[in-house]
Amino acid sequence: MSTTAAARPVVVGFDHSPPGEAAFEWAAGEAARRDVPLHVLVARSMLHPVMAGYRLTTRWPEDLDSELVEQARERVAELSPERAAIVKSVAGTPAAFLVDASHEAELVVVGRRRQSALGEAFSGSTSSQVAAHASCPVVVVDQVFELAPDAPIVVAVDGSSANDPAVGFAFGRASDLGASVTAVHSWGLDVPQTFDSPWLSEDRVIEMEDLHRAQLEASLAGWSAKFPEVKVRSVLRRSLPVEAVLSEAEGAQLIVVGSRGHGGFVGLLLGSVSQGLLHRERPCPLAVVHAVSGPTS
Repeated sequence: MSTTAAARPVVVGFDHSPPGEAAFEWAAGEAARRDVPLHVLVARSMLHPVMAGYRLTTRWPEDLDSELVEQARERVAELSPERAAIVKSVAGTPAAFLVDASHEAELVVVGRRRQSALGEAFSGSTSSQVAAHASCPVVVVDQVFELAPDAPIVVAVDGSSANDPAVGFAFGRASDLGASVTAVHSWGLDVPQTFDSPWLSEDRVIEMEDLHRAQLEASLAGWSAKFPEVKVRSVLRRSLPVEAVLSEAEGAQLIVVGSRGHGGFVGLLLGSVSQGLLHRERPCPLAVVHAVSGPTS
């Protein structure tokens, strides 16, 4: 893809924190790889005196975040001197502006400060909110990772049509980078594993495993046909989905997971895989791809 005015940008939030710096570096590299513009968003949330029914009673001080904007411009010059880039300062909630920017973006990249899932449910988390509500794929970066560009891409496969964009994203990226795909499908039974013998016959367990293996193979068949150059390793695990994915993530360059859009407290209560992975320590960045999403590589 060539860089043109019509090219969809990679968008990243910048706050000069360690996770923000890591997200910025990843986004700059991704914009260069895709040959698209880089849009850097500097957003500050502040309380202003207001009157009911009226707008802000004081104007937004234009120089409030000038230092942060200048830092962002310096980082752009260091990491992407030849890249078409825009550094934009906005007044408001970072998550809201990143979600809004996602409508015209190729990809949104956001850093994540570590806190508990319950803490994020009540205080809010930019990464969780953007991952839940963005219109394009979102990559969440916790720290700077030393990752090989051809390292495997791990994707969670649940066998549903809603999961197809995530699988397609993983295959497209693997094809572009000459990487392989590790496709992970987890399955379980309604009884604890220690109670299998009194509740289920060995034949029934084998039957269930075979059904899930067939589901995994069917989910990958179309993508393997579309990207025959991508080497695929299928992993079927009897465990919880988050644990199954993390067990294969060491040495990977990216974890890709789908999202059905359960954001905030609802997503946490439902135990979605994307929310679960957001709150766990990971050896690489996490890409969250929605059921209806944008580009897939």
